[in-house]
Amino acid sequence: MNDSNTLKELERPVLLQFTATWCGPCRILSPIIDKVAQAANEVVDVRRIDIDQEQQLASDFLIRGVPTLVLLDKNGDIYWRHTGLLSEKEILRQIAGLP
Repeated sequence: MNDSNTLKELERPVLLQFTATWCGPCRILSPIIDKVAQAANEVVDVRRIDIDQEQQLASDFLIRGVPTLVLLDKNGDIYWRHTGLLSEKEILRQIAGLP
């Protein structure tokens, strides 16, 4: 996923996990995101974005710290964002609130 324009032409909402290999909290959050992806696979797509490999995309989303989650609605607009660790339950609650 190198082109941020693809995030403006979505078929359904997308949860982006901005992460980095050197980030300890990111490694803690990744299994939680895997569970969210399984639980919400009918509703959202989940994509991991390595900020070191996708610097332009991280810049486009104004990512200043990792892990950062960004939930885009099907129009590609930011519905919700959060920096730091979060529970599976809270992430699923945000997904359930999508319009």
